[in-house]
Amino acid sequence: MKIEEEIRTIFPEDKGIPERCLLKTPIKQDVYLVNGELRHWDGPTQEVLSPVCVWESSRLVQKLIGDYPLLTEIESLNVLNAAVNAYNHGRGAWPTMSVGDRIDHVQEFVYRIKEKREEVVNLLMWEVGKSIITNIVRERKSNFLSTDFIL
Repeated sequence: MKIEEEIRTIFPEDKGIPERCLLKTPIKQDVYLVNGELRHWDGPTQEVLSPVCVWESSRLVQKLIGDYPLLTEIESLNVLNAAVNAYNHGRGAWPTMSVGDRIDHVQEFVYRIKEKREEVVNLLMWEVGKSIITNIVRERKSNFLSTDFIL
């Protein structure tokens, strides 16, 4: 087998990827979080491409995962200032919250992320270029980001 043929067999076509692993639609992130509020973004965005290449129409392409806002200095500083103010030198709501209340918040987060388990694992797979088999094995070993241990 020639080297060109060997290289061609490394990269799959979309039809060779299991249905549950396909990226259905790219994630268009047109919001950003500041001060506990999601704000809409109409400005420029940055595409996120998977390191995984697939054959499309006889050419090799990286799969588009989605995009995220390219905030300006003004918006970025607003986000940073909101975070600094929320922490408030260790006197903000989270650092002064009781351990029980923090546990409640973390448990709520875990319940919500578990609802998105398949989507999160699939996105991580495409983002870092790991196969589904690798992800299934790793997921079983880590109990999905250790959520079972938190609960």
